[in-house]
Amino acid sequence: MKKKILLIIIILLLVIFVGLALFAAKMHYEKINQEEINSSIHGVVIGEKVPFYNKAEVDNVRQIKLLEKGENVYILDEFEAYDIEWYKIKVDGKINGYVRAETVDYYKEINSEKVLVSDVSQFNKDKNFKDSKEFEVFLLENKISYVYIRAGGRGYGEKGNFYTDENYQMYVKACEYLNVPYGFYFLEEALNSKEIDEEVEFIKNFLKDNKGKNCVLPVALDIENHGGKGRADNIWETRYTLVQELLKDLKKEKIDAIVYSNAQTANLFLSELKTKFWLAYYPEEYKVPKYWYFDTNQPGASNTKLQKRTIGWQFTEHGAGEEIPQDLDVSLMKKDFYK
Repeated sequence: MKKKILLIIIILLLVIFVGLALFAAKMHYEKINQEEINSSIHGVVIGEKVPFYNKAEVDNVRQIKLLEKGENVYILDEFEAYDIEWYKIKVDGKINGYVRAETVDYYKEINSEKVLVSDVSQFNKDKNFKDSKEFEVFLLENKISYVYIRAGGRGYGEKGNFYTDENYQMYVKACEYLNVPYGFYFLEEALNSKEIDEEVEFIKNFLKDNKGKNCVLPVALDIENHGGKGRADNIWETRYTLVQELLKDLKKEKIDAIVYSNAQTANLFLSELKTKFWLAYYPEEYKVPKYWYFDTNQPGASNTKLQKRTIGWQFTEHGAGEEIPQDLDVSLMKKDFYK
C-alpha cells in the first residue's frame, strides 16, 4: 500500500514538473516572440496573393501560404539572396517566413520640404476604405506622411450638441500600427465663452481617452462657413475673437492647435488669429500640384498675415486623378510645421 502511494506521489510530481517545464518553455517562447514583434518594422502586404515561403528561395521550397493584400506583418530582417531582395517576416504574430521585399511595404519618412496629408472621417468608411487594412494600403501606396482624423464636433443645430466620429478608431488603429504621425480635427461652432469652455473640455477628454504614441500633430479646429446652416454663420464679423479664446484656453491645457478653414473665409475673417493655418482651395483637383497655395490667384493669396502662418494647403477634395485615385481630401503640409 505504501509503495502504491509513493508511486502515485512520484507520478504526480513528475506531471507537475513536466507541466511547469512546458509552461516555462511556453512563456519563454512568447517572450522571445514579443521581443521580435516589438523590435520589428510594421509592414503591410501590398501585392495580390503573395507567396510566403519557409526559406528565402524560390525553387523547390515549401510555400507556407498565400498572403492577402492589406494583411499586417512584422518585418524582422531585410537582405538579398539569389539576386532577390527579401524580408524575413512574422505573420499572425507567431509564424516566421520569407517574402519578396517588393510585395510588402512600410511607412517611411519623406525627406521633401512639403509632404502629402490625408484627412478622414466616418464618411470615408465604405466609400473609400472597407477597414483599417485598406486604409493602411492607401497610406503606403500614396506616400501619405501625416493623417488628420475627425474626432467629432459641435452640431450645426440650435442646441449645438456634441458628437464623436463613428469610425475614428479605425484610422487610429492603422496609424498606430504603421507608426504614421497623426492628429485629430474638431468642428467648432461655439457662440459664446461658456460654449468655448465646453469645447475645451470635450477636446481635452477626447485626447485623454484616444491619444496614442503617434498622435503628435496639433489639434485642428475646423472653422467653416456652412452657407447659413451653421449655428455660428451669423457671427463672422466677431467669430475670430471666440476662436482666439479657444486657442488660448487650449494652450492653458497644454494642447497645441491650428485652424483649418476655407482660404476665402480665412482671408475675410480669420487672418488676425495668432495661430498656424491649414487652408482649403481647389484650383486643379486632378493632380498633385508642384506649386504652393500662395502661387495661385485665389483672393487672399497675397495676405501677408496668412502667408507667414499657413503651413498646410488642402488642394483637393476628390483625390488627384491617376496619382491619387481615391475620391477624398488631400493636402500638402510643411513637413516640420509641428516640430
